[in-house]
Amino acid sequence: MKTTQRSASAVVLVLLLSTLGLGAAGLAPASGATSTKTVSGCEKGVTDPANLSASRDVARCTTGNPAPKPLATMTTVKMASAFKLEFNAPVLLADSLGEFAKENIKLELVNLSFADAAPQLASGQLDAAIGGIEVALFNAGNNNLPVKAVMGNYYPPDAGDATIPQTGLWCRRDAFSTPQKPKLKEAEKLKWASSVGKGSVAVYYSVEQIRKTVPKFSVKNTEIAQVPSADMVTAMKNKAVDCGVLLDPIWLQVANDPAFFLAATQTPGEPLGMVAFGKTLLQDHPEVGVAFNRAVIRTINTYFNGDYHQNPAVLAEIAKVTNQPTANLTRTPSLVMDWELRKDTATRIQELFIELGVITEFKKPVPESKIVDRDFYLKAVGASAKK
Repeated sequence: MKTTQRSASAVVLVLLLSTLGLGAAGLAPASGATSTKTVSGCEKGVTDPANLSASRDVARCTTGNPAPKPLATMTTVKMASAFKLEFNAPVLLADSLGEFAKENIKLELVNLSFADAAPQLASGQLDAAIGGIEVALFNAGNNNLPVKAVMGNYYPPDAGDATIPQTGLWCRRDAFSTPQKPKLKEAEKLKWASSVGKGSVAVYYSVEQIRKTVPKFSVKNTEIAQVPSADMVTAMKNKAVDCGVLLDPIWLQVANDPAFFLAATQTPGEPLGMVAFGKTLLQDHPEVGVAFNRAVIRTINTYFNGDYHQNPAVLAEIAKVTNQPTANLTRTPSLVMDWELRKDTATRIQELFIELGVITEFKKPVPESKIVDRDFYLKAVGASAKK
C-alpha cells in the first residue's frame, strides 16, 4: 500500500449520478433489517448474518451512501483478482466511476488467483484480493496468517428455485433410472464435474441444496472431475460426465434442452465469493480497509440496486470494465450484490471439504473468527461489530 499527496480534484456525486441518468432520489430501504445504529442513509445497511432465508432483504443504504470520508493522503491499494467479470463489477465501477477517488484511494489491480495471492496478502506484498471462500483462505486461518474475508459479493436472484434455469449443477436425465422424474439420491453414484474439481464452492452449494430434499445425501464417494467451463456441456453430451456445474452464461446452452435438468442451484441469499484483506489492511492500516469497503458499498447502493441491467448507462459501464458486449450481459439476470457475509458459511464449506478429502491439513473447521472479519463493512455503514 502506497500513499501520495491528496489530489485536488474530486468526483462530485451529483454530477456522476446525472451522467449515469440515475437521478438524486434515494432508494427504498430494505425491510426487516437489523435496527443497529448506522450513519445517515444506511439505516437498513445491516442485516442479521444468521438469516439464510431465500426471501430475506439484503443490506442497503440510500443512493450515494455511506458518504465518503476521504483519507488524509492518496493511498494506493494493491488488489489481486483473476477475473474482470460482472460479479466483481462493484469493485471495478468503484474505480472507474470515481468512488475510490472520493475516499482518496487509488486501485492497482494485479492479475492473480486467490490461491497465489494468499501468501502475498499475509506478507503485506498485496493489500486485498478477490476470490471464492476456498481452501487457501482456510489454510491461512489454520496457520494463523493475517488473511481474512471482509466482504461478500453476490448470489443469483433466483437461487433456491430449481424450476428457473440458472447457474448450478445440471445433469443428463438419461443418467438416472427414471429420466422424467430423476431421483437425486442416485446422483451420489454419478460422475460430476466442475471447473476446479471437488474443491469448488459449487460442490458445496450443490450438496447443500440437494440435502434440502434428500437429507442424507453424500458425495464422499462421488467422482468429481475437473473440466474447463467452456468444455462442460460437450463433456456432458458426450457422456464423459453425468452432471456438471454450468456457470453464466454457459447454462443457456442446455436451458431449453429436455435431455438436461437443473439438479441444484446456488444456495439462496448466501454470497460464496469474497473480498479478502491481508496484513496491511487488517493490522497496519485498518482505516484504509474501512474506506475501501465504504467505496464499494456506496457503489453497490448507487449503481447495483435492483435490476441494474435496465439502466443503460450502468450496463454500458459494466460492459466497458469487463470488456464484454452488453448483449452478452443481458442474456442472464442482474445479480443480487451483497456485501455481507452469512454466519457459518465458511464453516459449512470446510465441513464438506473435510468430508471430501479436499482439506487434509486439519480435521475440524478453522473457527470463523480466524477467517472472517465483518468489522470493516460494519464500520463502513457506521455500525459497531458485535464480538
